[in-house]
Amino acid sequence: MAEIEAVAQNLLALDEDELMAQIGARSQAIEASPRAASIDSLEEEIPVPRGAFDDLLKAGKNIFAPASSQAYKLLCSPIGGDSDLAKELDKLMSEKTSEAAGKMTAALAPVLVGSLGLPQSIAVMVGSLIVKKVAKGTSDLICENWKAALDGTATATATATDASSPESSPIAHSEPPNPPES
Repeated sequence: MAEIEAVAQNLLALDEDELMAQIGARSQAIEASPRAASIDSLEEEIPVPRGAFDDLLKAGKNIFAPASSQAYKLLCSPIGGDSDLAKELDKLMSEKTSEAAGKMTAALAPVLVGSLGLPQSIAVMVGSLIVKKVAKGTSDLICENWKAALDGTATATATATDASSPESSPIAHSEPPNPPES
């Protein structure tokens, strides 16, 4: 766990978009080499080419959004919200230190691997981004801030989806778009 905490502290130094793009880059690296799924592979940062940043950012969002939502349901539902892990995360969140943030990521990573089936390296990155997003909240309760971050992400995704064409949307549409009136 100490190794995850150290890696997480380095990841937490990245801004959210950089971290999201790194998730996208890591997922592509895993497709090319399964070694990129290990925690040890996080010691080597994958360069994100400028021309591919937007594509990798989108790929990262496509991994992060459902993983964050599913992890929230596991940890913050009426069943999971009273868990020892949720209490430990609340305690760490109230400390507001980089060491506590690293410990939060280390606590989340096994949940993301075991319950959601994420590769270890992606789980650490997603956990770091979850911690980064929920740490912005005003409450010391992780589930409260996480819910607010999820609501904000859903709103931003819906707004972006409304403004984009259905073909470019990461969200599957169940109904075809209305044809233009003649």
